[in-house]
Amino acid sequence: MTSTNSNIKIISPFLLGIAGCFDFAGAFDDYSIPATQFDNPILNDWQAVHLDYNYSIKIIDEELNADKKTPRK
Repeated sequence: MTSTNSNIKIISPFLLGIAGCFDFAGAFDDYSIPATQFDNPILNDWQAVHLDYNYSIKIIDEELNADKKTPRK
């Protein structure tokens, strides 16, 4: 199997593999970085953890203080 680059030259996959071993800067990589759907995925993950934490604290608080609440009339 052979591959072609933008100059329409046929390059051996073996040579591409050898060249890739020494391509520390990534100059031979021809791919685009996909756009993320979030502005900051790490921040969104931490916000989800924050919401889960607050929800669990609320549930624990309700269970611990259930007997202290006065029933509504």
